This record gives sequence, structure tokens and C-alpha cells, in this order.
Amino acid sequence: MAIKQADRQDADRTTSFETVISELLPVIDTHFRLEILLGQTRMSIRDLLELEAGSLVELKKSAGEPMDVTCKGRTIMRGEVTVLEDTLGLRIVEIVDSNRRI
Repeated sequence: MAIKQADRQDADRTTSFETVISELLPVIDTHFRLEILLGQTRMSIRDLLELEAGSLVELKKSAGEPMDVTCKGRTIMRGEVTVLEDTLGLRIVEIVDSNRRI
């Protein structure tokens, strides 16, 4: 009897997975804007007006610290900056909450 109950649970899981996929199909190619937050800082208007080409702005993020990936204002992933040939990329190191809906 325990085997049949386990089979039933597997069948329920399969059905729910198929249901989720069928619900996603109409929007599977929808594009979302992802933003990668490199860092941030606070400065006075006086300091902002004094910036010029070559000025450095210190960010409140340590080198090597994962960058936040946001979609619709919510952090959904974190990653490490990497270089791919001549372009910057991001290697995903953490999915913040895989159950959260975008």
C-alpha cells in the first residue's frame, strides 16, 4: 500500500509540473528587463557637481562581492562579474528564491 501511495504522489507531481509548463507556454518568450546592480553610494550635490572626467566614485560594495540581478525592482539572483572576450558578463552564483514569481 505504501508503494501505491508513493506512485500516486509521483503522478501528482508530474501532473502539476505539466500544468505549470502548459501555463507558461503562452508567455515563455516574453522579455523582461534585468538590471545588475554594481554598487551604490551617497554623495552631496556639492560633491556631485565637482565630478569631472577621471574622478573616482567609491561604491559601497567590496571587490569580488556578488552583484544583485533585479527584475521589476526585486532581487532574483546574484552573480560574479566576468569577462567574455571583449564584453562583460555575469556568472550566476545564487538564485535568491526560486519559488518567487516574477
